Amino acid sequence: MYSRPRRNWSVIALVSILGISNISMINTLVSHKFKSPYPNVNVPVGPYTSYSVVATKNGYTLKYKANDPKVLTRFKNLQEPKGLFGNKKTQLRLSETYTMQGEKDKEEVEGTVMTDKDIACIKVEGSGNSTGKIVGASVGVKAAPAFSNIPIVGWIAAGFVTMFAQDKGAEIGGQIARDYNDC
Repeated sequence: MYSRPRRNWSVIALVSILGISNISMINTLVSHKFKSPYPNVNVPVGPYTSYSVVATKNGYTLKYKANDPKVLTRFKNLQEPKGLFGNKKTQLRLSETYTMQGEKDKEEVEGTVMTDKDIACIKVEGSGNSTGKIVGASVGVKAAPAFSNIPIVGWIAAGFVTMFAQDKGAEIGGQIARDYNDC
């Protein structure tokens, strides 16, 4: 009968020792500062800066550029009315170049004016894409029940087949429309 209390005290002592060692280990990990083998590099960062740092155990290499990009180029697509009543439109593409001092330079980019045939080809390709998408989706829906019987992932496979057939149909329909209209 007297051996039972000794077991309780031994369990309490074991739990206390493990608890104290666990707390001391956590304290050591939290209070111990981790020192990185790599150098600490503080680079000044601003809205127009760029830098590249390659750090190794032996040192580091730093490439830093202030005021980067020094020149900013922006392109704009514009439509100009043309014709007797202004119903025809010509496409213009302008490029604007800005510098850090705020100077602005505009110039027209050559070779970007769209002709009537280019616009007609874009329209034909778009209609071919939409028609091909409908045909491809209907073919994919017919094939989907064969994939929906796959255990666990059948519903995903059926949806994937339908979407894949729809995308391929759009691609093929657009290509056929371009080829048929000599675009």
